[in-house]
Amino acid sequence: MTLVGTNDEKQRAAAECDGCGSIGIVQIWPDGSLQPLGQSNFCDCDAPTLRVLETDLDHDEIP
Repeated sequence: MTLVGTNDEKQRAAAECDGCGSIGIVQIWPDGSLQPLGQSNFCDCDAPTLRVLETDLDHDEIP
């Protein structure tokens, strides 16, 4: 599954921590890494594993 298009732009997405269930917004960088928006930590887990729930698609990417 490709999370980021072929361009080099960042995308925003809703993500959930698999450990505690916290949900927040992250940026998806072109290399596929995730960074929480507006905070340094996504949740209180020592090593959160984030799972993308939904991404912001450009209007031309909507099926």
